[in-house]
Order: sequence, then structure tokens, then C-alpha cells
Amino acid sequence: MGDRVRRPTVKDVARQAGVSASTVSNVLHKHPYVTEDKRRRVEAAIEALGYAPSLVSRQLRAGRAQVLALAVPDITSPYFAHLAHVVITEAHRRAITLFIDETGGSAEQEATIARGYPSRGVTGVLFCPVAMDPAELERLKSDVPTVLLGEHVPGGSFDHIAIDSRRSAVEATEHLLALGRRRLAFAGAGLGRRAGPAYERLEGVRDALRSAGLELADELAFEVGGHSREEGYRVARVLVERAADFDALVCAADLLAVGASAAFREAGVTVPGDVALLGWDDAPEVRFTAPPLTSIAHDMEGLAARGIDAILARQDSPERPPEHTVVGHRLVVRESTRREAPAPAPHR
Repeated sequence: MGDRVRRPTVKDVARQAGVSASTVSNVLHKHPYVTEDKRRRVEAAIEALGYAPSLVSRQLRAGRAQVLALAVPDITSPYFAHLAHVVITEAHRRAITLFIDETGGSAEQEATIARGYPSRGVTGVLFCPVAMDPAELERLKSDVPTVLLGEHVPGGSFDHIAIDSRRSAVEATEHLLALGRRRLAFAGAGLGRRAGPAYERLEGVRDALRSAGLELADELAFEVGGHSREEGYRVARVLVERAADFDALVCAADLLAVGASAAFREAGVTVPGDVALLGWDDAPEVRFTAPPLTSIAHDMEGLAARGIDAILARQDSPERPPEHTVVGHRLVVRESTRREAPAPAPHR
């Protein structure tokens, strides 16, 4: 096959017109604060080069309002419900219309989202994929600006925003090691997956253990079919029934830890006496588990704001390199990993 003819870009138009790329973007979006001279030069460069703006740019030039989509696997999950709330709040603050879509972890539904919701008038997508692999995401990528939340596609062309899953796992593991825990188990890596936040958390646990001269035993690293209470309960039951030698369970999501807590309670395994327990997301319900759960909290408001910022930036400069943005996190320590107070001395 012959070489593909490269389509002119915003930068090409800017160079031809002798203006900045942001000025070209302002002309395309009909912003009022552009001098008539610059507007004419940009329009002449567009005509000379045959530049064709993306579908999204054409929609915005036609005066259509911003319509963003947030696509999550499970809106009943406390984490994704919280994410939806903060994204809705941020969108309302900017007078942007937002609709929420639930994929149910379906690869077919995720494929529709990766294509940019054809014929739906969507001008940007915030996407939390769990079923599609990176190569498939890249193959189906549309010209609708799409920002991945949590899922990083190495070397890919998507903008990506998340917490540092690996670093947060190191910090969580160092916290457990400081408490004297040495035999850690992990629950949460996706079935057969070697990418994504849960896998990065598993690798972070391994990093911290290796730095302490320890290892995560293969039989104590559990893959799960989803980050649900039921899967956490199942993993904890397996650990108990095997009489596994472990003194802490690190769960890649709070719901896994909530389910594990219930299984330990039924089996007479005390938390944190026998087993320290830790999760991610700092979901509201973890403050009310027995005992309350230590968790990694995300900067959710920052995630929402940066996600929308990335979509708007991509609309203005479709050709700019993809950006990987990290928002903050913190370890919230509660009773599930605290040292138990020593028993009082008997009265004499």
C-alpha cells in the first residue's frame, strides 16, 4: 500500500497564517476576541491547506453545546457513584451537559464508547474501561476526545488521569510492615490482566515487600472476577479454609475488603488482631464496617476537574501529545490496621 497522505493539522494552519495554534482554535470555535486580520489569515490558511476540523470541532463551531459522557462499569459501586457525583458537580459548575453510562463490564458496550458514541452528539468522553485490552482501545479510537480514568494504555494515544496506584500500594504496604506484618496476601488483580490500576497495586505491594527483603507468595495473590463484596468474601473464605499463613490482606478495592471482613468475622478471625485489612477508594461505608477500614483515598474532585480540562484541551488541540496526569492520594488509617492496645495488667 502507498503512504497515507498526512492531513493538515491546527499547527500547519497556524504556521501558514503566522499565528499561534490557540488563535486558530479560537477562530474555529468562533471566539469573539480575535482581530479581524488574524481571522482572515486563519480562514485563508484553512482554505489553502484544505484543513478539515474534527467532528467535535464542527459541532462546536455550529454552536452546539458541550455534551460529555461519563462511562463507568457499575454505578452501584460506591467508588463509581462518588466519581459520578463529583463529575456531575464539576460539569454543572461549567455549564456542561453530562450523561452517565453504565457498561456492566461488557466489551461490546465499551467498544461503542471507544468509538465515541457515534451519532449521539457527544463532544467528549470520560471512560473507565475494564473489559477491553489496550490494543483494542487504540484500534477503535475515534476523533471524539476521550480521557481514560484509571486505566493507562502504555504508549497509547489517550489522555489518562489517575492516582499513582503503584506508589500508593508501596505506601500502604510500608504502613503494614511498620506494624510488624510480614506475611501479606493480596486480592484484586483482574483475571489474566497485566495492566490497569489493580495490577499496578499488586506490583506496588511486591515492590515494597522486596525492599524489605520479603516476597508475596504466589498462592497469596488472588485474581478476582470483579471488585465486589462477594469476591472479597470468597477470597477470605479460601484463605481461612486453606489455613493460609498470612497476617494481612491488601484488597485492591474497598468492596473486596468489606466482603473479606464479613468472612473473617464469620470464621472467628479477628481484625486487626489476627489479620490487618486494607482497601482502596475510601468509600463512605468503610467508616461503618466493624472495625472501620483503613483505605487509600483519591482526590476525586481533582480527578473530575482534570478530566474535563483534558477533554477541553484536546478539543482545542487535537494533535497534541497524550498526557498522563496523576492526582493526589492519601492513606486514611483506621482500626482495621491499627495495633491493638495491650491487655491491661491484672490487679494485684
